[in-house]
Amino acid sequence: MSAKSLLFSPDSPYSDPPGCAPGRTEVAIRVVQGRRVYTAVMRDKVAVEDPYLVLVKAAGFAIRQSEPYAGRVPARNVRDILIKSTVVI
Repeated sequence: MSAKSLLFSPDSPYSDPPGCAPGRTEVAIRVVQGRRVYTAVMRDKVAVEDPYLVLVKAAGFAIRQSEPYAGRVPARNVRDILIKSTVVI
């Protein structure tokens, strides 16, 4: 007899918390500027690792294109606003 999680059994007393369902809805928009194709992806839910993955993809793109990474540190006043805001993701 194999052990199974009570959460996934048919007569489970537990339910998934709201907002934690697997999967997200994504819409990708591609824009051609010059000889490059830029892709913007919009998602209906935010994941903790989203900002990190965007930075990794940007750094990988710069390495693949043999270009310097164009990322810049935001200005001090922008960082101060983000630190002092009450928005929680």
